[in-house]
Amino acid sequence: MAPEISFAELYEQLLPVVYRFVSVRIPRNDIEDVAAEILAKAWQAYPGYQGNSSVKTWALSIAYRHIADYYRALKRTPPVLPLDGSLAAEREKDDSETWLTRLSVGQALSRLSTPQVAAIQLRIVEGYSAAEAAVILGVSQMAVDSLLYRAKKSFRTSYQTPAGGEQHG
Repeated sequence: MAPEISFAELYEQLLPVVYRFVSVRIPRNDIEDVAAEILAKAWQAYPGYQGNSSVKTWALSIAYRHIADYYRALKRTPPVLPLDGSLAAEREKDDSETWLTRLSVGQALSRLSTPQVAAIQLRIVEGYSAAEAAVILGVSQMAVDSLLYRAKKSFRTSYQTPAGGEQHG
């Protein structure tokens, strides 16, 4: 049974992690709406929270499924990195090498499957354990390890030989 918590407490605890998770996957103009929808779903589902994982891990599993539904409704493939104003702002700083690196990384990541990108974000970027990532993605811990292994291998290959054919780093 879920411990007693107010909506404000749950919102404060989950907003930063859900927002960061969503911001990598959703177009910039929809991030706030999608994050709010996920937090509302988490609040509605909270009475059924069993405590088998942390609240953040549990909420990210809701977020992961919600984002998949979001793209199914749009009949589009999710982007990997927001290639929007954030990259344009980097480019305006006249640091073209940094901008090109970020663009190349984004292109390499866009060639990976959605679960592979999620495994990279959760394990490497966010620092979740394989067990926590497994709960979020709804797969076994062994599947997370396999996803991460394949994602790293594919990323290396893709980044070293991008679509243009030139070699990186």
